[in-house]
Amino acid sequence: MSLDAILNRRLLIISGKGGVGKTTISAALGALAARHDLRVLVAEVEGKSALSNLLGSGPLTAEPRELRAGLFAMNISAEEALREYFEVQFHAKRMSRPLVSSQLVYYVTHAAPGLRDILMLGKVWYMVARKSEFDLCVLDTPAAGHAVSMLRSPQGFLEAVPVGTLATHARRVLDWLRDPQQVAVHLTSVAEETPVNETLDTADQLTRRVQMPVECVYLNMLYPPVDDDPAVEKALDRLRSPRGLLPRGREATALAPARAAALFACGDFYRSRRNLQQAHRERLLDGLAHSTSVVDLPFLFTDAFGVKELDHLADAIEEQVGAP
Repeated sequence: MSLDAILNRRLLIISGKGGVGKTTISAALGALAARHDLRVLVAEVEGKSALSNLLGSGPLTAEPRELRAGLFAMNISAEEALREYFEVQFHAKRMSRPLVSSQLVYYVTHAAPGLRDILMLGKVWYMVARKSEFDLCVLDTPAAGHAVSMLRSPQGFLEAVPVGTLATHARRVLDWLRDPQQVAVHLTSVAEETPVNETLDTADQLTRRVQMPVECVYLNMLYPPVDDDPAVEKALDRLRSPRGLLPRGREATALAPARAAALFACGDFYRSRRNLQQAHRERLLDGLAHSTSVVDLPFLFTDAFGVKELDHLADAIEEQVGAP
């Protein structure tokens, strides 16, 4: 995968198992695209609050809000999407808001299979493809299982309701989603057994059931390799035996036993954790049959995650996908 594959798309769909950092990756991709002078929308669905917390903003609304130059964020709900659909399709602005504010909207959006998901995907299509308000949208979807059903919703709706105004709308959305020049699916995972298993299963379901192959997997929170830094490797090597902790020079003093034990434990844990991660990474590559790009993202050893760390991940993504 190249940098152009990110910047030249109109929609990037980001999914993955809960807790693997897909909202963080969504925001990092948005920041990456915005620094290349694109007008970017990062959208979350159904009232998630992770994105607003990550970007340090107040709760997101149905109106896009610019959080930094070129980078906008919003929340997409089925109710607001339905209101806008009535306004655009039937020119019924006066009746759309009372409809959305009533209990009737709940029954309307649950009346047909996948209608809520179609309305939210249609909102993205309308803003990006129809009105061209943004060059790129990064859509932070629900957890992987729901994401598969969400992306399959237009096809499922057409199978149940093949004719009518909503069917025409669903067909437009479906045609757009299946255009690989405009839309791509990216997954986020971590190098652990269950997330890797779910990532492989999700990639398979997206290909078979939705006809949308996964273009890239972001393998998040990897322990960095120490052999890239000789000084770190040498320091860890000294933790292999008590001799490595002996005082060096006249000014040096011996470590207290408790601190020495903690250092040994730290070195052992780092090595074993990294070895385990690399084993799961290889299993992911084998399962994907090397047909999908994998971007390695480092574990950031920090107590707080903010704009600085977000830009660091954007740098890491650009460094790998931008490499020849």
